[in-house]
Amino acid sequence: MKRRILTVLAATAIAGMAGSAHALDIKQGGEPKLKVTKLQMGIKSPATNTCPADAKLTAWVFTNKEGSVPIFIARAGGSGVAGPYMVQTKATGNGTFMGTYSRTLTIHQAIDTQYRASAPNFKQLSNWVPLKATCKIGLGGGGELQN
Repeated sequence: MKRRILTVLAATAIAGMAGSAHALDIKQGGEPKLKVTKLQMGIKSPATNTCPADAKLTAWVFTNKEGSVPIFIARAGGSGVAGPYMVQTKATGNGTFMGTYSRTLTIHQAIDTQYRASAPNFKQLSNWVPLKATCKIGLGGGGELQN
């Protein structure tokens, strides 16, 4: 009888230790909290030397379940942060959850900088990505070559 009681107590203790590692990750009702598992960003710079031209900025947010994530876009050098932009993540069909934020940037003058996305509520940052445009041919200025 004592052996059976000790076995039950030991099993209960082991189960309690295993469950406590994730106790803070559970919302009320036993549902896991939304977590951002990865944040990526990319920019497709203009393919022409003519300005104005468009660049395409896209951020991908990966989470552990469906949810809404606020992200911010920062420019290198501390010259500004834009946002928040809400990204809704949904099941992708392969067991992951992803959402995207995209916008078109119209380039009017030469630029060589970097941007990155952040989800500060989830302590996630994307990689820095470059945005470059030479604007050697400015269509707004009579089509003359710029130096």
